[in-house]
Amino acid sequence: MSRAHADNSTSLTTRFASTAARPLALILLVVGILALGMGWVFASSPGSSPDDDYHLVSTWCPRPIESSGCETTTIDGDLYVMPPVPTAYSQCEAFNPAASHVCGYRYSDDDTYPSYRYNDGQYPYGFYQFHHLFAGHNVEHSVWVMRSVNVAILLILLGAILAFTRPDLRALIGLSAVVAWTPMGFYFIASNNPTSWALTGVFCYGAALFSTLHASGWRRWTLLGLMVFSALLCYGSRGDAAFYVFVVSLGILILATTRKRLPEIGTATALSIIGILCMFATGQSHHLTQTDPSVTRYQRLEVAIRNIRALPDYFAGFFGMSGGPGWRDTPLPGYTTIVALLVMGAVLFYGARTMNLRKALAAFVVFGAMAGIPLLIATPPEFPNIGAYHPRYALPLLGTWLIIWLTSHHKNATVSKSQLTMFVLFLSVAEAVAMHTTIARYAHGLENINGLGWIAKGNLSLGVDWWWADMPLTPMVLWFIASLGYVTALTCGVYLACTRPRLACDSHPGASTADAQVCDTDTPDIDASLAAPTPTKDDA
Repeated sequence: MSRAHADNSTSLTTRFASTAARPLALILLVVGILALGMGWVFASSPGSSPDDDYHLVSTWCPRPIESSGCETTTIDGDLYVMPPVPTAYSQCEAFNPAASHVCGYRYSDDDTYPSYRYNDGQYPYGFYQFHHLFAGHNVEHSVWVMRSVNVAILLILLGAILAFTRPDLRALIGLSAVVAWTPMGFYFIASNNPTSWALTGVFCYGAALFSTLHASGWRRWTLLGLMVFSALLCYGSRGDAAFYVFVVSLGILILATTRKRLPEIGTATALSIIGILCMFATGQSHHLTQTDPSVTRYQRLEVAIRNIRALPDYFAGFFGMSGGPGWRDTPLPGYTTIVALLVMGAVLFYGARTMNLRKALAAFVVFGAMAGIPLLIATPPEFPNIGAYHPRYALPLLGTWLIIWLTSHHKNATVSKSQLTMFVLFLSVAEAVAMHTTIARYAHGLENINGLGWIAKGNLSLGVDWWWADMPLTPMVLWFIASLGYVTALTCGVYLACTRPRLACDSHPGASTADAQVCDTDTPDIDASLAAPTPTKDDA
């Protein structure tokens, strides 16, 4: 047998093995993501996300109050709603990292309590009304069902976008989501906080719009429908998330649209206008227009300079710095934020390999919103500094900014196996430690050790004060399964991203036209055609 024939046989064998392994990797990817979602659903107690005494009460008693099923009472002329006590007192351990959620056992689902903490116009219709469908007599059971539904919405919506998008864009979108959401994004998505829908809606809107601009035929129109659904999630979550539809539309259209894409431009414009109107229709919009004559121009300038200097710390809050899980009262170990920031830094430099005017302008628009909106709002008297405007409010824009930033015209750029290994390792550590600390915080509290700060017990199942009723998994087993799921999903995602271009680019008899098209690019690199998509007959 000739050497050339032997090499060709080896190549075909390797290609067949890789092709056979891809379905298994895809299955493991889905299973790993489900395990991760389950982990964050049960990692924290009911009422543990910021202002959950407001959000849970608003879920049990949504507008209009008269038809919500909640009783009301008047105290000193103000209207109070009467939700179950565990919702009104859901934050019983807040601001005390040493306290577990054992205090929640004091409150019965059968009792009600008057609360003035409910949505009377500050938040839009949608999130609370939808989750009210799952509000039952058992508050704890209802809470984890609602969280599971939020995770399912993300998985179904983002999974559909990835299924219909062009194959060489999938790694770009997946990479952007993982880097932006580890660890804090995943925590909020699996919570009862409207930030869940804000994160899912804004990112999926950006991903769907970007994918639509590079699709044709029925896939193009399906992605356009998914884009509209994503915008609805933004409208129903928060006023600022509704405004982000405009920001994301502007950034993505600057980056990748052409005059041939009039349906996408028209739809994005209409959705942006609706988003701006939704923002001004909520009580949150008054932060943008508030004025106080007692605050002098010099004082505003002084606050603005201080806030600009604090921006790096603010952005580090995307990864848990000074704003971990809970009511920002679950301090994560410093290295959790450090390793996540190292990955972010690597991605930042990776995306800067190539630059053109459209990419620079699009990235500037989205980044300007991430930095500018907190700076604009953080003025006396209501928000005296940028720290009062929590990083989670701006976090939804990070994923879309990464999609823009990682778009590249550079071909054949490779990443070594050692770099990919460090990528998986660093993110896995950040995710595992953040979840471990969160579970420990609510199962038995954290320990404050001089010189080390707040520390979680190594064995999460030792000395448990509180845990979910009828939960078959112990805290330690839950953490292990979820952390293993994250590592598995991330590893399989990297494998799928790296093997598809190689399989497509190998020259062999029988290669399909689709394979040849994918061969034009490297994943997650995007070729020059993405900045100016080639018109097809379907664009007419």
